[in-house]
Amino acid sequence: MKHFFKYEKGFVNIDAENLYLTQSGNWSETDSLSEKSKKSKSQNTKKKIKTYSFYAMLLSFSLLLFFNLNNGKNGKMMLPIGIILLFLSAYYYIRAASGSQYKIPFSKITKMEHSFNSLKIHFKNFDDKEDFERLDAIDKKGIQILKDLKLIK
Repeated sequence: MKHFFKYEKGFVNIDAENLYLTQSGNWSETDSLSEKSKKSKSQNTKKKIKTYSFYAMLLSFSLLLFFNLNNGKNGKMMLPIGIILLFLSAYYYIRAASGSQYKIPFSKITKMEHSFNSLKIHFKNFDDKEDFERLDAIDKKGIQILKDLKLIK
């Protein structure tokens, strides 16, 4: 039994023992994942800082181009708009890189709360402390998989 589905910042892979949060949904990614711990939180935080720094740089660069190239002339308006659209598409492409990556054993999941298209997973982390993860914009396929596996009602 192997399932996967998409959410806002990556993919959820599910096998017989674990639920994995991955960037691409590729099963080879799951081999190196560990449970959520201080180390994995630190790695995910560094990754998020790099991703958001890249977004800030793209936004400032596109605003700089917009104001320098536009200069109040309508003829040059299309270039900055094109560049902004290019950067927006880069944002959506890279957004998955800001998602967390670790595994959650089913034996450590205490409950899952589903509302609309989001999911809140309560579990015990590697240090055996209560923790949670919120997944937004889950595919309908994912909700159905979780219902079929009787993980949510």
